[in-house]
Amino acid sequence: MNASVERFELKNGIDVVYRNMPDMKVASVQVWMKTGAVNENDKNNGISHFLEHMVFKGTKSFEPGDIDRTVESSGGSMNAATSKDYTFYYITMPSKNAETAFNVLSEMLFDAKFLPEEIEKEKPVVVQEIKRKFDRPTYDMWVYLYRELFKSSPYEREVIGTEENVLSFTREQLLDYYNHYYHPENMTLVIAGDMDKKEALKLAVKYFERDDKEGAGSRYSGEANRGLQGNIVKTFERGVSQEYGVVAYPAPDVETDMLYSFEVLSEIIAGGEFSVLNSKLKHELGIVNSINAGYLGLKHGGSFIFTYTCSEGKSDEVVRYLDSFIPELGEYIGEKSIERAKNRLKSQTAFQRERSSSEARDIGYSYTLGIPAYYHDFLEKISSVESGDILKAANKVFSGKYIDVRTLPGG
Repeated sequence: MNASVERFELKNGIDVVYRNMPDMKVASVQVWMKTGAVNENDKNNGISHFLEHMVFKGTKSFEPGDIDRTVESSGGSMNAATSKDYTFYYITMPSKNAETAFNVLSEMLFDAKFLPEEIEKEKPVVVQEIKRKFDRPTYDMWVYLYRELFKSSPYEREVIGTEENVLSFTREQLLDYYNHYYHPENMTLVIAGDMDKKEALKLAVKYFERDDKEGAGSRYSGEANRGLQGNIVKTFERGVSQEYGVVAYPAPDVETDMLYSFEVLSEIIAGGEFSVLNSKLKHELGIVNSINAGYLGLKHGGSFIFTYTCSEGKSDEVVRYLDSFIPELGEYIGEKSIERAKNRLKSQTAFQRERSSSEARDIGYSYTLGIPAYYHDFLEKISSVESGDILKAANKVFSGKYIDVRTLPGG
């Protein structure tokens, strides 16, 4: 473990990870919850996201609206996000005022009130978020893709939930979910920045070493990937001026030992304007306006995804090229291309680690998904990737069937 990173465990089971970043005068305090849409069902789908909204709307010590004012008046910024695997909250502010961040986050995660009037006020706000998603021209494409990739698992559902569910949520439902899933056993507290270690741990104990919640909720532990018996092709027509496409192959979950090979492979074939796919499909053949590729790793499943945009009528050419390109991947996996990809990944990581907020986010993500080595050993693991590792990972994924989904002009 990096000498400037230390891990502790509070008496109630909360993981605390401290990252010393001296001379920054800024600290980022984040709390990551091991819960998201993956722990929902058809009847309460969307509750993780709705609850994320509600913990800002009044706690034991803060009236609605007070939290934002308190953080801003201390020179800080805060936000939160909900995903399929996790929910996280973060506050970044001058390190001299960091106690405010500990206080506010503790109140939100242990002492939210769920005031009935605030619940009813927030429902139409979230319903409007749900309605706005239909404004995105590729909305149907992505919903369909996730349903086909992860059919019969929680990952097939959308994080935001349904309008019907949101309107039906009761205070009792929210409290039950909150008490079980916003539980110390599901929390990782990350502190990154210019804070003395003793002070950081003192504040962690003061505000988070509590044990006043019921037993932790049972977390999803199944396998999400489905086996594809054949290629799946689906098209949608919308009022768009270009074609949008996704080609997705099922892949191992984020705990796979191929994770770093996927990172290097992604960088080689689609990392930057002059990567293999951009050079060939955009600059040489001129059949795409943009193209990207990368590994999507989830706690219980994964996928390797190609995304592209192109002029009307060009999607077939793009997919045909990918079909012919994949068997020839070995031609592009040489010492020079691997070294360039590694250097780009290392420089991106070094730049990112100059900021306390992004550093804390990397730590929280890695610990919450159960892959702390992804943070601690990333540079070392990337350096050790060899051509044989990349080709083995590519063969594992690309020897299977894929899902081809497109959004075309029309409708």
